[in-house]
Amino acid sequence: MFFDKRIIKLDVDARDSTEIITKMAKALKERDVIKDSYLEHVLKRETDFPTGLELEEGFGVAIPHTDSAYVNTSQIALATLKNPVLFKSMVNKSVNVKVNIVFMIAMSKPHEQAQLLSNLMTFCQNKTAIKELMSASEIDQADQILKKYGLN
Repeated sequence: MFFDKRIIKLDVDARDSTEIITKMAKALKERDVIKDSYLEHVLKRETDFPTGLELEEGFGVAIPHTDSAYVNTSQIALATLKNPVLFKSMVNKSVNVKVNIVFMIAMSKPHEQAQLLSNLMTFCQNKTAIKELMSASEIDQADQILKKYGLN
């Protein structure tokens, strides 16, 4: 699908949502996936339309993204976090969500995003899949988990 093993990061240390988003945007920029203005627009969108989603059993995910105008090539960056960071909830932005997994979406074609978000939401509702991804210690292992559950 849209995952590249070179943009999968495991057990990342970040102090807050801005730091992890910035680190992930840097990884996307290094592969020339995004335009220079992408990070600025993701951070702005995250303020206006937060993407934190609380899952069962103490897990949380965030799916930061922005318009396709700031993307060169469709790609998804993935990061599992060493310690959860707070994102605002997509359901209620006055609520903080402790996020363990971040899927940063960079879609170059607007129509790709809706189906992708649907697939990610299905994945995130699967407790087993989330636990497996959180326990992955090798990038190849994370990649296989994504494939197993139809995300890659």
